Amino acid sequence: MVITGFILVLFLISILVFSAKQLTNNTLENTSQIIITQYQKLHSLLNLHIHGQKRTIQLERIYLQEDPFEKDAALMDFYRDGGNYMKYRDQLAVLVSDNPAEKEWLKEMNTMAKTASPIQEIIARLGMDGDSAKGREMLMNQTIPRLEQFSQKVNDFSLYQARKMKNLIADSKTRVDQLMHNIATVAGLLILVSLAFAMMVTRKFNHINYQLKTSNETLEKEVRSRTKKLSQAREDLLQKNKILEELSTTDPLTQLCNRLKIERVLEYLHQKYEDHQKIYSVMLIDIDCFKKINDTYGHTIGDDVLKQLSDKLKQSFTQHGHIGRWGGEEFIVILENDFLEQAVAAAEKLRQEIAEMPFTQVDKITVSIGVSTVETNQTISELIHMADLGLYESKHAGRNRVTVYSS
Repeated sequence: MVITGFILVLFLISILVFSAKQLTNNTLENTSQIIITQYQKLHSLLNLHIHGQKRTIQLERIYLQEDPFEKDAALMDFYRDGGNYMKYRDQLAVLVSDNPAEKEWLKEMNTMAKTASPIQEIIARLGMDGDSAKGREMLMNQTIPRLEQFSQKVNDFSLYQARKMKNLIADSKTRVDQLMHNIATVAGLLILVSLAFAMMVTRKFNHINYQLKTSNETLEKEVRSRTKKLSQAREDLLQKNKILEELSTTDPLTQLCNRLKIERVLEYLHQKYEDHQKIYSVMLIDIDCFKKINDTYGHTIGDDVLKQLSDKLKQSFTQHGHIGRWGGEEFIVILENDFLEQAVAAAEKLRQEIAEMPFTQVDKITVSIGVSTVETNQTISELIHMADLGLYESKHAGRNRVTVYSS
C-alpha cells in the first residue's frame, strides 16, 4: 500500500506539473499571438493614416509649385500615396475580418475616405489646371475638416486597440493566476500525503510563476512602447496639419496673408460690425505702371519690388492692420476701429513714404490707393467695390494719389 500510494502520489504530481506547464504555455502562446495580431492592426492603421495624410500634403505641393514638372511629381506622389493607403486598408480589413465591432469601425473610416477621395481628385485637377483659388477653397473648407474627422476616428480606433491589448494581458494573467490557485489547492492536499513531493511541486510552480511574471512584464513594456509611438505619430500629424494650415493662408512670394485668409478676416470684422458696430476701413493699393517695371527690368525685379513693398506695409501697419496680397500687384489693408478720416490719413502717409522710398534697381515707384469705410446695411462686396472705384478714380486722375469714391 505504501509503495502503491507513493507511486500514485508521484503519478498525480507528475500529471499536475505537466498539465500546469502545458496550460500556462498555451495561455501565453495564445495571448502572444493575439497581441501580435493587435500590433499588426495598429501598424496597418498607422500607415493607412500616414498615407492618407500625405495625400493632402501632396495636394498643397501642387499649389505651391510653379514648375510644371514639380507639379507632375507632386501629382505622382499623390497617386502613389493613394495606392499605399489602399494597400494598408486591405491589410487591415483582413486582420479585422473576424471582429464585427472592428469591421464596423473600418467601414466608417472607408466611408469617410470614399467621400474625401473624389474631392481630393477634383482639387488635384484644379491645381494642375491652374484654378488655385477654387482648389484652395475646397482644400480648406472640405478636405481638411474631413481629414480632422478621419484623424479623430483613427485615434479612437488606436485607443480601442490599446485598451483591448491591456485587457488581453490582464485576462491572461487572471486565468493563469486562477490556474495557479487551483493547482495550489490540489498541491495542498498532496502535501498531506507527501511533504517531499509537495516541495518538489512548489519549486516547479515557482519556476512557472517566474516565467509568467517575466512574460507579463515584457508584454506590458511592449504595449507601453507601442502606445508611446502611436502618441508621437499623432503629434507629428497634428504638427503637419498646422504647417498645412499656414501654407494654405500665406502668399508664397510676399509672405502676407493670401486672398483666402483676407476674406476670412473681412467676414469676421463685418460680423463684429453688424453685432457690435465695431467700425473698420479698407484700402486697396495698386502699384502704378507695374507692367512697365516687369517689361523693363524683368519679372525677377518685379517680384523684388512686390517683396519690398510688402515689407513696407508690414512696418506701417503691424500694430493695427491686416495686410494681404489681393492679387498681382494689388494689396489690401484692413484697419480695425479706423473711421474714414483716419484711414485716408494713413493711406496718404503711406503714399508719400512709398513715393520717397528707394527700391532696388527700380529706384522709385508710386502707388494709387482707394479707401472705403463700412456703412450700415452694406455688404462686404459693396465695401470692396467702393474701395475699388476709389482706386479706379486715382488711376484715371493721374495716379500716385488717394481717393474716396463718392457716388
